[in-house]
Amino acid sequence: VVPNGPGAQMGANRGPSTNWLAGKSFTLRYDTAPAMEYRVDDAENLNWRKEGDSGWTKARYQAWESAPGVILFGHLLDGAPNHDGHSIVADFHQGLVTCFNGYLNTPYFANEAGVKIVFGVIEMEGLIPPKYNRHQFTDEMVGRAVSQNYAPGLTSMHLYTTPHSLSWIIFTDADAGGLEWSGPAAYVKIRDGLFFMYWLEEACNGTLGTILVNLHTMRDVGVGYSCGTNGLSMSAVGAHERLTGRFDITRFYQVKS
Repeated sequence: VVPNGPGAQMGANRGPSTNWLAGKSFTLRYDTAPAMEYRVDDAENLNWRKEGDSGWTKARYQAWESAPGVILFGHLLDGAPNHDGHSIVADFHQGLVTCFNGYLNTPYFANEAGVKIVFGVIEMEGLIPPKYNRHQFTDEMVGRAVSQNYAPGLTSMHLYTTPHSLSWIIFTDADAGGLEWSGPAAYVKIRDGLFFMYWLEEACNGTLGTILVNLHTMRDVGVGYSCGTNGLSMSAVGAHERLTGRFDITRFYQVKS
């Protein structure tokens, strides 16, 4: 994650990063993707490899502890054929992990990101991973409107409109609402009041945005994955949040017999 890379203005209010992972070795064992092994050098450098590979690849990263033992971090997978980048939330208290795997080479515009969602467990000395329990998709955020103040002069309102989409409005310099855009999204419950979500800015700038929202502290942190004129990048995202309303729309998405 490049703190001052493209999109870095969306990370001005991200809060301090953590060195929680420094010196640790662990495996993220995903249910539907290859397991990833990690050796973390310090607060900004880690080594990764897919299980079964002999060599390690070094990558830059940053991490944030949004709640005790819940670490969000992200990094690019150098050499991956689809230029993959992982945005990861690992709960080291529960032994669970969710990864939003961003990638390029979709059927759409050349720079437009795609995303795969994978769930799994953490394997590490002193930690017993659960056998069946996993993070779960949720509709608890559906119907909420939340403002995100990323930096002075940069505020967006997220509208969690359906279980599978998100809309956003960027406020103007005069604090008036600007144009609204919508894209695919997904919401994963990490703990009570803690939600990992993504949105894709389709037919816009191709960015994959991922954030971990903490409704207890009203802060979020995350990673933006994008490819533009300056190449491929992952940038830190973070904002102060305010709840700005709620619509009773979940009744339209309930399973009916």
